[in-house]
Amino acid sequence: MEVLFLTDNFVPEQNASARRSYEHCRRWAKQGVNVTVITTVPNFPLGKPQPPYRNRIYMRETLDGISVIRVWSFLAPNRGVALRALDFASFAISGFLAGLLQKPDIIVATSPQLLTAVAGHLLGRAKKCPWVFEVRDLWPESIAAVGVMKEGFAMRMLRHVEKALYEGAERIVTVTEPMRVRLTDRGVRPEKIGVVPNGADLERLMPRIGSAALAARLRLQNKFIVAYVGTHGLAQGLEVVVRAADLVRNSDVHFLFVGEGAKRRDLMDLSAWLGVKNVTFLGAVPSEAAVDYLALADAIVVSLKKSVVFDGALPSKIFEAAAMEKPILLSASGISADLVRGYHAGLVVEPEDPAALAAAILRLHSDLQLRESFRAGCKRLARQHDRERLAGLMLAEIRHAAGAVAAS
Repeated sequence: MEVLFLTDNFVPEQNASARRSYEHCRRWAKQGVNVTVITTVPNFPLGKPQPPYRNRIYMRETLDGISVIRVWSFLAPNRGVALRALDFASFAISGFLAGLLQKPDIIVATSPQLLTAVAGHLLGRAKKCPWVFEVRDLWPESIAAVGVMKEGFAMRMLRHVEKALYEGAERIVTVTEPMRVRLTDRGVRPEKIGVVPNGADLERLMPRIGSAALAARLRLQNKFIVAYVGTHGLAQGLEVVVRAADLVRNSDVHFLFVGEGAKRRDLMDLSAWLGVKNVTFLGAVPSEAAVDYLALADAIVVSLKKSVVFDGALPSKIFEAAAMEKPILLSASGISADLVRGYHAGLVVEPEDPAALAAAILRLHSDLQLRESFRAGCKRLARQHDRERLAGLMLAEIRHAAGAVAAS
């Protein structure tokens, strides 16, 4: 089977979309599936090509058995609207043109941004083959929830595009059950939608002792380290973590932020304005270095803004923390809160409540037995969300779509 996969982000980028796509595709390739990925030059979140890559018209490479085609796009940092819209649109056009040169049996296009799915939809029609829409984020709902766009003509147009994509896809795969329910509420046939949740690569992420040399370099010896490793975006609401740091400034708790994103500068400015000294900000790091910082942590914080849209979200950082057997401090509600509580993998507080988060951190810090019980819960959670098994579920969804067309 020839699978053509369209994604705006792919390794060596380390955001959730890039990791999920790569970890699925490399496992399919190991099973004998011919996988071709069309993507951009690695540039997220700064909008600059990662060395040694350059923003060429077209280049091809092979990664772990995956044929990767990187096409030119207008590169923009992960903030603002206008430039990011040009980024998305240019990749949709370049990706579509590159896809015309391929001979797929089936096409997979992944969100969050809708224009990649538009390219998948048009390619499906041009190549007369089915396409699968992987919905990782409910656009345009989520961009409205973080205040990037307000209701108006542009939002109405995006909703029309979204509806057309749902109708045109042979199969839709969401990452959570609440997303599936929201789509059925909009009139999408339930039998058309599958669910393949996020998970963790247990080959890459496993419990390990943090590096004493790294702790010394960061001057974090004998500190209780609460880490956030990932994109500092609009949806995460990380201001709550900085304000919680201010509330525990007189303890030996130290907060470590690793990554880039649209809100990083604002978070650093807030930290400086509050005058907190127990926060360290580091930029984006390669995949293996990110694991080193996770290993250094005593707990991993995961947060989302307060919104009914994000009640249906399940951040991949939960599974990364679980795979490392790090107790989770979750500032969110909805399905992610249910998951962490259900597996007894950490403490959950209401989103956007710094005092509640600070209290949870101090409680976790003071109770070694509680931390050990959470590590056991994390281990159970990670085993149930092994990317190996989930990649198989996603491949089954793809085969189901291909088979449905062949049988019709």
